[in-house]
Amino acid sequence: MSVQYKVTERINPNDVTLPKKYYARIINGDDVSFEELVGIISKVSSLNYGTVLGAIGTLLEVIEMQLAFGRQVRLSNLGTLFLTLNSEGVERPEEYRSDRIKQARIRFRPGARLKRLAKTLKYEKVSTASDVAPAP
Repeated sequence: MSVQYKVTERINPNDVTLPKKYYARIINGDDVSFEELVGIISKVSSLNYGTVLGAIGTLLEVIEMQLAFGRQVRLSNLGTLFLTLNSEGVERPEEYRSDRIKQARIRFRPGARLKRLAKTLKYEKVSTASDVAPAP
C-alpha cells in the first residue's frame, strides 16, 4: 500500500516575498474513530471489545495523570508523550512568576517502530481528488 499525495502550489512561509513553488501534500483518508480502533483491536486479538475499551480508557486516564505530574510517558515502540511550555522570558530568574506561562502543550516523539515506518513508506502521486482510492 502506498501513501497518496498530490502536488499543490504554496508560498514559502519563511519568506512570503519569494515566488510560489509546488510541494507534495499528503491526501489523508477519513479519520479512524476511537470506537473503530477498539473494534479493530478486538478483531485482531483475543480480547473482546469491552476489555480493549476498558484498557485503552484506563491507559488514557493514567497518561493524563502522569503528564500532570510532569512525567514523560514512554509507550515502548509507540513513542513518548511529554509536556512543553510556552512562556514569556524575563531578565532574571527571581523575576519569574507562573503567570508568565501562556500554555502547556502535549508533544509526541515517535518510537523506533514508527520512525522505521516513516522511512519505509512508498508514495503514489494522485492527480485529482477523484483518483483517490477509498480507505480500507
